[in-house]
Amino acid sequence: MNRQPLPPFALAGVAVALGSVPAMLQAQTEASGSVVQQQIDSRGNAIEEVVVTANRRPQRIPEIARSVIVLDELVIDENLAKTSNIADLLGASVPGFGPPAVTDIDRTLTLRGRNVQYLIDGVPIQYNGGTGYGGFALAKFDPEIIGRVEVLYGPTSVYGGGATGGVIQYFTQQPAEGDPFQLRLRVQSTTFLEDFADSDTTSYKTTIGASGDLGRFDYLVNYSYDRQRGIIDGEGDLVNPVFYGFTNEDFYFGKVGFDISDSQRIEAFYNFTEFETDRPATLLTIEDDGRATAEINPNPPAGGPSPLSPFNEKTFWNISYTNSDLFGGSLLVQYYDREDENAIGLIDLRAPAATPTWPQGWPDNYTASFADEGSGFRSQFALPFAERWNLIFGFDRDEQSRASDAQVYSLSPDFDQSGDIGTVVRDGLFLFPFELETWGVFAQIEYEVSDKLRLTGGLRYEDVEFEIGAGTRIFETTLDGNGNQVSRPGGAGASDGDAWNIGVTWDAFTWASLFANISQGFEVPGLSQVAGIVPPDQELRSNEAVSPQVVDNYEVGLRGAVGVWRYSFAAYFADSELGQNFIYDPVTNQGEYNRSPQENYGFEAVLGWAPLPSVDLLTTVSWGEGDFDPDGDGPQGEVPLTTLDIPPWKFTLNGRWSLTDDLGLNALLLVVGDRDRAFDDGVDLYEIDGYTTLDLGLNWNVFSGTLSAQLTNALDETYITPASQTYIGNPIFAPRVAGAPGRALSVAYSLTF
Repeated sequence: MNRQPLPPFALAGVAVALGSVPAMLQAQTEASGSVVQQQIDSRGNAIEEVVVTANRRPQRIPEIARSVIVLDELVIDENLAKTSNIADLLGASVPGFGPPAVTDIDRTLTLRGRNVQYLIDGVPIQYNGGTGYGGFALAKFDPEIIGRVEVLYGPTSVYGGGATGGVIQYFTQQPAEGDPFQLRLRVQSTTFLEDFADSDTTSYKTTIGASGDLGRFDYLVNYSYDRQRGIIDGEGDLVNPVFYGFTNEDFYFGKVGFDISDSQRIEAFYNFTEFETDRPATLLTIEDDGRATAEINPNPPAGGPSPLSPFNEKTFWNISYTNSDLFGGSLLVQYYDREDENAIGLIDLRAPAATPTWPQGWPDNYTASFADEGSGFRSQFALPFAERWNLIFGFDRDEQSRASDAQVYSLSPDFDQSGDIGTVVRDGLFLFPFELETWGVFAQIEYEVSDKLRLTGGLRYEDVEFEIGAGTRIFETTLDGNGNQVSRPGGAGASDGDAWNIGVTWDAFTWASLFANISQGFEVPGLSQVAGIVPPDQELRSNEAVSPQVVDNYEVGLRGAVGVWRYSFAAYFADSELGQNFIYDPVTNQGEYNRSPQENYGFEAVLGWAPLPSVDLLTTVSWGEGDFDPDGDGPQGEVPLTTLDIPPWKFTLNGRWSLTDDLGLNALLLVVGDRDRAFDDGVDLYEIDGYTTLDLGLNWNVFSGTLSAQLTNALDETYITPASQTYIGNPIFAPRVAGAPGRALSVAYSLTF
């Protein structure tokens, strides 16, 4: 496979796309909106230009009239040496994205305060729903198979619904070139210094992969086993294992390709991921700062905590056909299928801390399962013509469905000793089931006015049809005259909308390139959630709660390089008449959706400095905010958006130093700021406290392989991530408030032969 042992230092780690650049030391970096047009190494030799496909066709980043960032194999490998959690990679490397969340649930992980569409090799991998629900789009595959990540900011005509904040696309590795068989082995172990080498808190991962090039046929296969143990926080306490840690994960991936001719190719991949949980019996404590800590019970119940163990199985596959020379253009056609099955196990909420404000009708224990299915078809044709024009147009179709059942049990009197769950006393829904079908047609054209000026325009029409099933959620608090939970009737509906974008790039100076764009996005709200806020006597079809969210986005920026410096800056403003805001009611301690006018605004800045060929520093700063108008009475009624949508400001400093050709050091300083606007205005039940972390690492090419060692949270700071802090203030969710990992040492060794 293509993941060779990496050099300890590489200037193309997070590339910055810049405009026209003087022929000096520019080897560098891509950050929020940029990449060097012509990369130059320290000897003045040209490296190939950075080309991305974020706009569904190959382009150099300076040609794209919006912010783009690319994370290459070096950055991915550095993150893999710390953790398998790809959410931590995005949180630490992508400006405007929520900070690392420890878990792979996408709660609070918005991009510029809006939802993200995730794709892998062009396949959408998440289902309808927003961050308030907390989906699992980041937990569907092993990051070992990823060779590159591209982030396209803001809504676009080429991707359509579900991408109001932008698109994050993962590209799988390519098979080894010119080698019929290449084998890669990788082993990794992570242990906490506060609990060094303890079997309950030492995790390990093993990966074996093979790839080859057999002429017209090539292949890549990969298998990983990841055994995650308990998490120790900065105080040396075990994080509550009911929600964090103690999983066994198997990852299977295979990809094959066949070149029909020099211009035609068929490619297919298959991915299967299986998560199982084997959490131990523990004794839970809620600390004064809100952290839920645990001790492994030395005398566990004979029957264990519960026979209902959580599990998660995710499958998706794709087959595509490309023709790079059809009537002077290039054609791509692909079909994909995906399926998720998830059971969250028995949730025991009988803790005394939860009972004082327990909503009427809520169960004190339950289990739930989900079944998501989807498939789709994507096609596009790109055609350059008349020398300075480029046209791309296509058609997309996607179908998805969700079923989500829940059961409430009457726990036996000796449950804590025997693990006997008793019998089911009530069935219901955890989330409302739905079926959703969308199709869209798009076209985008680009015109190179001159060598310095480029214009872009795109338009998309999207049609949506949905049906939401009837039923009663086990958390339903609306009661009928007899005191029973109300069954909601469900219903069907349809809507359509436009997405469009207009952009310009101008290489104004040799040291600076400017870009600007106006775009409109289109998104269907989370059907499983909003169906629960529509009064039972109202039709869903015409209700505002299920109306699409249309987002208008405005962005300006510049990027450039001067000598050993490179920089990028972008500012944005986005507004929508019907936002999608998930907030908690401080009276009932329940979450609810609010559809009201919403606006988001902020900026991202990147500054890179390479004073020596062996030293490189990259700094990023991102700040965003947002407001909504719950009463619809204009600016005087605006209040801050919840931190579920708006991440706190973030600063990173990433450094690399090549000591020798075989030994390099790296460091990452992450500063996450405070955010209390929403708390002060009564929107959030919590205020976000910031923190600072420092990771240190080295890469050493030794014994024909690469040894990586990473010390994370070297400052040993005790903190709680923003994603976990959003549970504070609601006693129902107190067990989910997790302290972030303390000092941990990860050691990995990889060998390719």
